[in-house]
Amino acid sequence: MQTKVITHDHRKIHKEIYGEKPGPVRIQRMPQLKYIIQEMNTAYHMDWAGRPEPVDQQWIVWKIVNQLKHITKTKIDYKFKLMPHEIIWHEMNDNLATATQVMQVPDCITDEMFEEAQRNVAKNLKGQNPKTKLITAESVLCVQKLHVGHYRETKTTLLEVIQFAEDQGYQMKKSHREIYLTPAMRCHNPSTWKTIVSVELV
Repeated sequence: MQTKVITHDHRKIHKEIYGEKPGPVRIQRMPQLKYIIQEMNTAYHMDWAGRPEPVDQQWIVWKIVNQLKHITKTKIDYKFKLMPHEIIWHEMNDNLATATQVMQVPDCITDEMFEEAQRNVAKNLKGQNPKTKLITAESVLCVQKLHVGHYRETKTTLLEVIQFAEDQGYQMKKSHREIYLTPAMRCHNPSTWKTIVSVELV
């Protein structure tokens, strides 16, 4: 008799992060986590449902992660759900943003699995092969709040987060992270979109 493979939902495994509820700004310790990342310097289309979309560079992080889903299911019977799209915003000059596209992956992902996923994705790319990395981010302390509404309006929530940290005497990194919890589907009204706004403390 074949045993059914359990689907692991890392939103629930790390619900202290991805299960953020509406409420005041709070301090949150981010655990050590693995991510696939892609650094970009591009303009962003800010009307894409659920999350910003790079305009003139190809975002392939999600393609890598989709390959990893197949690899882990096939090789080690580990099935997992795709995690939310995240962007770390570093700097904005005119219409260009220096940013890092991020997606969290399970700890069981190895360098060999990642390299296989990269090769599989590269086969279908036409003349482009954007660089991606598998990283392990150390545990850090952050200050964050859930923003409900269009992600174009997260600046007000970011200012609230920064003010809270300053009032508490914390020093912060200049970059900030946005985690786009709402799937990129137009059936979701922008007034209901949920975005976690987070700033790492130093």
